[in-house]
Amino acid sequence: MQNSKGIISGLMVILFLIISTVANAAPKAVVDELEYNVGEISQGKPIIHDFIVKNTGDKPLEIKVKPC
Repeated sequence: MQNSKGIISGLMVILFLIISTVANAAPKAVVDELEYNVGEISQGKPIIHDFIVKNTGDKPLEIKVKPC
């Protein structure tokens, strides 16, 4: 009986650690370059530049983009 209480207590501790680890999991967006200076451009010319977004978190990162 005493041994089963120890096993149950041990399993509860392990379960608590798993739940707390999963609860703290989150995505984390990291952008190296927050702005880009295009300088002087002619009106009507398209501007193309890539901003690299990395997910350094431990959950998937979802990015929603709204059109201008």
